[in-house]
Amino acid sequence: MKSILIIDDELSVREGLTKHVNWERLQIQVIGTASNGKQALQKMEEQLPDIVITDIYMPEMDGLTLIKEVNEKHPYISIIIHSGYNHFDNARKAIQYGVKHFFLKPSPVTEIETVLQEVVQEIEAEEMQQTILETYREQRPVYLTFRKDSFIRNLLFNRYVSKDLTAESQELIGVSAETPQIVTSIMINRPPYLTKVHERDWQLLKFSVGNILSETMKHFSEENKLTTHLVDYSDSTYVMVVFLPENSLYLEQLNDQLVHKMLENVLYYLKVSVMLGVSSIKSNLHLLTDAYLESMQALEVAEYEEWNKVYYYQDTKSRASSEVFVYPFETIKEIHGKIADKEYEQLLAIWHRFVNGLSEEKYSPFYMIQTISINILSALMMDDHSMEHIDEKPLEKSSILIEVYNYNTINKLLSWTTEQLTKWVEHSKEKLASKKTSKLVERVKEHIHQYYDQEITLTEIADSFYVNRNYLSQLFKKITGETFVNYLNNYRIAKAKELLKEKRYMVYEVSEMVGYQNSTYFSQVFKAITGVSPSEYF
Repeated sequence: MKSILIIDDELSVREGLTKHVNWERLQIQVIGTASNGKQALQKMEEQLPDIVITDIYMPEMDGLTLIKEVNEKHPYISIIIHSGYNHFDNARKAIQYGVKHFFLKPSPVTEIETVLQEVVQEIEAEEMQQTILETYREQRPVYLTFRKDSFIRNLLFNRYVSKDLTAESQELIGVSAETPQIVTSIMINRPPYLTKVHERDWQLLKFSVGNILSETMKHFSEENKLTTHLVDYSDSTYVMVVFLPENSLYLEQLNDQLVHKMLENVLYYLKVSVMLGVSSIKSNLHLLTDAYLESMQALEVAEYEEWNKVYYYQDTKSRASSEVFVYPFETIKEIHGKIADKEYEQLLAIWHRFVNGLSEEKYSPFYMIQTISINILSALMMDDHSMEHIDEKPLEKSSILIEVYNYNTINKLLSWTTEQLTKWVEHSKEKLASKKTSKLVERVKEHIHQYYDQEITLTEIADSFYVNRNYLSQLFKKITGETFVNYLNNYRIAKAKELLKEKRYMVYEVSEMVGYQNSTYFSQVFKAITGVSPSEYF
């Protein structure tokens, strides 16, 4: 409930406003009255109101002086001038102090209540804007972190070309496209006693490992002016990317120091065994996925070797398996295209063909299938992001990627990914259908906005759009929450109010100008919507 202070040197005016205005309906509480500006300022020291109604001519301190002081000390207080002197100079001075609302003595109670309602709505709108702004300020760092993490994930798991690395995306991660980088994959050894029954304990332990890795990386990066990022990749793996501009040799030395420091800290603080796979240096961001694959290959080759060691791709590539899984670049590219083009049936057909083809492969590394699933699910998320304009919390949307790591066999993972693709296709079809209906209603609104001053009917509009009149009527009410006639009348009356405020036209002229040929009917509609007749609105 908003509060108000009433200031007037006439007792009858103060009592009249206090008694006759329906303050309860307006959700406003009268916290006091004052007979002049000086007394009003004293009362404000005890309790600040949201709204002030003040006269202009008063003893000791007049209204304009009061308005100036209130505007300087408490600019968020809304001020209404209630004066018996219709003097333009006073109004002009008051406007300079931010006053937007006036009414003259004597004014009907309905007019006073209308002005007060407008002021309350303005205050609530400002409060809503402030709330939205504060929420944005709070969520923006989280959102930017999410975007950075998502983009680096895409770089790790998708093959970008140089033209796709925009200036904005490079600014997001803080490096240029030509910055040398190294990728390190860090695998955590799950202790035998932490079985699935102890999943919560394992997740807590993994979280602790992640904190130590992050803190070590952060301090080392600050000391050595490195740009780094740590990705929580899977149930037992983190992936770290390290960038250093213009010094590839030094980057290799620094990364080596950092990974050994990480290994040392994890062993010292948690006694948890880890294995680290380090890629070779890559010279461009679009090669980041190659670096990631090299780091994973180093871990794959060293999988049955000693824990608590760092393995380098350059040392292990000669021992890599001779059976090489060929990454399906063309298939993934084709799927991305179908997602972008909204060709749903073809998308599913390509995916099913890929899944069926995997059964013929002699060698299909599980981590690679995970990467492919993440790649496609990330593309679905980015498509949703562009269509929905962030209407869901980014952290909630990204949770689906974590589910990839709940499946420990290729068949289970592929089955789950197929299910997610199918769900997304159905969801996207519904979303597109909804957008089409919304667009049709927008066209109806545009027609009203363009031809409101003419005789228009929903039947004529429906015929011009080649749709059924009853269907369009039901659709319009479903989307807007009101009937076509109500929307048309509200729009026309809004235009009429603008014309009446100009005080240049008679009521019957305004009636015709907004599409009503019968001025009596116009007056009835105007009063039903605004609560006052057109002549009273002058």
